[in-house]
Amino acid sequence: MSDKKKRFRIDFVWEIKSYDEATGTYTVKLVPNPIRYELKEVEGKQCLYDKLDKLLIPKEVLLDLAKQAEGQPIYFQPEEIGNSAQYVKSRMPIIKARLQGNERPAPFEDKSEAFLEALAQDKLGFVIMCVDIVGSTKLAINLEQEAYVRLISTALYEMSEIIPKFHGFVLKYTGDGLIGYFPEPSFITKNDLAMDCALTIRRLVYRGLNPILKEEGYSGIDIRIGLDSGEAYIVTIGSPEAKRHKDILGAVVSLAAKIQSLGGPGDILLGDVTLRNLHTMWRQICEEVELGRNWEYKDEEGKPYKVHKVKFKE
Repeated sequence: MSDKKKRFRIDFVWEIKSYDEATGTYTVKLVPNPIRYELKEVEGKQCLYDKLDKLLIPKEVLLDLAKQAEGQPIYFQPEEIGNSAQYVKSRMPIIKARLQGNERPAPFEDKSEAFLEALAQDKLGFVIMCVDIVGSTKLAINLEQEAYVRLISTALYEMSEIIPKFHGFVLKYTGDGLIGYFPEPSFITKNDLAMDCALTIRRLVYRGLNPILKEEGYSGIDIRIGLDSGEAYIVTIGSPEAKRHKDILGAVVSLAAKIQSLGGPGDILLGDVTLRNLHTMWRQICEEVELGRNWEYKDEEGKPYKVHKVKFKE
């Protein structure tokens, strides 16, 4: 996890200094988010204190970061789902049609394969998202085979439909779940997008899919989601005599799956790198998970790699 040490985020808010009516332009100042930071003087030196990470950031570090950022492009990719509640409501008739076998066949297209194939580099920063349908084996045993297949395929269809709307891709399906990824160029933005995507998938399952499943005589389903962030390699795997495809390999992929496996029904769990690169508003709804002695994964300092859980009111 040595690459994880490179990831660093400071949240700012815009402070409007002036407005030019003639040109319609604003002059603004970037100010460290006061919800998260406060200025302190330590041993006669000014520092920025991060109240979330309990970290002192010397003024010279901030100036160095500002110098590094000068002239660098800013990547901003707004999500296509502005209101998740409205989105879920809009999908409910479609979900019902699919469960009743009235869906329209769609042409086959692997956008993930095309994206990975087009990359010039073989190493990139990703946020990896693993989604698992909890208790799928029990569902397979208790439901008629046709009903089970329709339920799982509908759930996977709806979950995967959301991921591109947050500028992510589906890497693969795992039978009772999927693995998605959110690539650079903007690593920071991708963490926020992945978090928002995970929350939207959860809402769709529990507020959209499950009520319709129950109307149609099915049992509701539970999901759990794991996220982690870091660098991984893009490789071509398999034999040309059988099947070859582009894949993403690296510790971050394996760790995202391990993190997901720690969750219970409805949980969204995050690796520490993902959490540290989230916007303050997301970090405020997360809490650290107590890990047992069997958790063997370490951070760059050799300490147990932290895992965090999203807190929900319901």
